[in-house]
Amino acid sequence: MDHNRFVLGKKPWHGRLAATCGLVALMGVAHSAAAAEPTVDDIKAAEAEFNRGRESYRAGEYVEAAEHFESADGHAPNDKVLELAISARDKAGNQDRAATLAQLGLETYPNSERVKKVAAPLVDKAHAELLQVTISCSEACTILDGTRIVYGVPAERRIVFLTPGDHTIRAGWSDERTLSQNVSGAAGESSSLTFAAPPVPQKEAPLSTSLNTTGADEGAQASSLRVLQPLYVYIGAGATAVLGGVTIWSGIDTVNNPGKDKVRDACLHGTQATCDSLYNQGKNAELRTNLLIGATSLVGAATAVVAIFFTDWSGKKKSDSATIVPWVSYDAGPSVGAMGRF
Repeated sequence: MDHNRFVLGKKPWHGRLAATCGLVALMGVAHSAAAAEPTVDDIKAAEAEFNRGRESYRAGEYVEAAEHFESADGHAPNDKVLELAISARDKAGNQDRAATLAQLGLETYPNSERVKKVAAPLVDKAHAELLQVTISCSEACTILDGTRIVYGVPAERRIVFLTPGDHTIRAGWSDERTLSQNVSGAAGESSSLTFAAPPVPQKEAPLSTSLNTTGADEGAQASSLRVLQPLYVYIGAGATAVLGGVTIWSGIDTVNNPGKDKVRDACLHGTQATCDSLYNQGKNAELRTNLLIGATSLVGAATAVVAIFFTDWSGKKKSDSATIVPWVSYDAGPSVGAMGRF
């Protein structure tokens, strides 16, 4: 490619675009007026946007080209790229946006001859044909003309050019803070707006903090319930062991007394009365065993609950004594519980 001259559409283009057609030109941001050094990822993104803008420019799609050039400048600020964005806006007929970009270029790169060459005539023309608005913010803000963002990094002062007529200017800050003001004027007139940034809204405590606080409160409540001495756990464990032993004996007795063979012989060869008596004896023993199994399980579960939630294993004495009496009942089915003073 001839780096001194190439063709955009059917029109020859001298110098300006050719000088920026590559990553080498974008690397010049190290000497620009950017506030921070762009990263490698920023430069790659800027190069990609620049290439898209160049293709759109060649195709005569100037609005799209301007958007790509502005995006490239946003990733890696550079006077050459901003100059192309100004030219693309101008060719697209966006006189207000072209003039605003031109004003930004003159302020950002006051020593750039290439920016002066393309920007100064546009600004001079805008003073006569557009409405000039000087916007001041107490904190660096983003500017919107209606719903359209005015290109540029957040700043405390911006000069924008608008088409004559009525406009709603909005200033935006972090934390979704915005303020709006209306402005109107004719060609060649100027106006000014001042925005005082609203205070940053107070943020609610993070959910994790609330959860931690709740957890601490629940822990304190759980600690206050631990009023029993380990003795009651030992009593419950002993009761469970005794019931378990009785249950084992009952199970063995159910199997052997009277036993399946004895019941079968009585029913096959004996009287009906003997058969019924032995069968009922076996069923009663089976019921007894089932009740003992249930009672053993309930007492064991109650002992575990007392041990986990109500027993103070630290060995510290409580100021108020607590008593608990476990109980087991077989009325209307097996049940277990505890009563006492906590």
